[in-house]
Amino acid sequence: MSNSLTAFNEAKWTRDMQPIFYKENVAIALANTELRDYLESGTRVHKPYMSDLIDQDYTKGTDISSFNDLTATDDYLDVDTCRLVPFYIDDLDKIQNKYDAATEAAQRAQRRLNNRLDQKVLSNYSSANAYISAQDLGGSGTDSFAVTQGNIYNLFAVGARKLEHANVVQGAELTALIGPRLLEVLRLAVAGRETGLGDTVGENGVVGNKFGFKVVVSNNVPFSAVLTYTNVATDGDTIKIDDVTFTWEATGTNCNAAGEVDLGANADAGYANLVLAINGTTAGTTSTYYDVSVADRKKLRDHGIVATQSTGDDTVTITGYGDVPIVESTANCVLTSNTQYPLFLAGKPIELIVQKAPNVEFRIAEKRLGRYIYAWTNYGSGVWTNMKDSFLYAKIDTSSWV
Repeated sequence: MSNSLTAFNEAKWTRDMQPIFYKENVAIALANTELRDYLESGTRVHKPYMSDLIDQDYTKGTDISSFNDLTATDDYLDVDTCRLVPFYIDDLDKIQNKYDAATEAAQRAQRRLNNRLDQKVLSNYSSANAYISAQDLGGSGTDSFAVTQGNIYNLFAVGARKLEHANVVQGAELTALIGPRLLEVLRLAVAGRETGLGDTVGENGVVGNKFGFKVVVSNNVPFSAVLTYTNVATDGDTIKIDDVTFTWEATGTNCNAAGEVDLGANADAGYANLVLAINGTTAGTTSTYYDVSVADRKKLRDHGIVATQSTGDDTVTITGYGDVPIVESTANCVLTSNTQYPLFLAGKPIELIVQKAPNVEFRIAEKRLGRYIYAWTNYGSGVWTNMKDSFLYAKIDTSSWV
């Protein structure tokens, strides 16, 4: 017998669509948002500061010969970032689809915008006047250092000491912003002891309290890496960014597989192609690069990965956010630095002005049965000059991360 009854089989559809996972955001909880009302209109808010005053000895009965000259310096913050996630939903799809695509897409668009806002706030790490480097942890020099169970206590102690040295601690809540890898080291270091740390991450990334700091974990801790090249790469060699693989392809053989990058006529040309491939902002060609998979492009987008080339220095700098390992297996190229920048803050020294909060607008599509949907936000972030002592960053060596 050879019955063929598969046409009778019933297909089932789940109640909900599959989720897409996004980073949880911490910026709103960490940043100072009190200036929102100042920019209901306009693009810039000013907050000047005055010069410091110098004291002097006074002798009775003698004239004061030197007076402090008072000077004021303008300082300002711009609302200069507008991010948009546009899409279209046809009314026929709205009627005929099982799932509410518009609502689902709108929620995901807001999560995408929140992630960008988070990264904008944390990009201010480099505005801090102080940092923690190898020499602060018993090493030498101002370069990065590896965090271990043996020195992670020292990292927090140095952070507290430097904030106290800047006279900014009294009355201010101390916050340490770290990534999941540093949290893992911290948990292992305090294992079996009374830690003050929770076993899970709570609202706004709060884990608990340790060493006088409220410990917050984020997948958006900033990082940077520098690739220094000396000559043309070798066909088949690779560079991996969080396991997103870019593979060098011999010139003229055509880039036709995910992540392939053309070697170029010379080193500068080849690494210019690599920058294009990493950023993905221009369409790839068979003579430049072939784009990575949709899943890998999402991973790079979530991490805010951006690559820039300096032909004068023969370098490619990769910046982004999160615990991102970068591994190169490329002839004539060396990963000369790979550094993450966790933050230690007294109070809320980073300003965030959200002129328009991330939300969704529906607009009728002329000459169509449907709606254009725009999820968008407008904001600015920065640090006032006199607040740059109120936080600092650490230079964490991540070259061993895989």
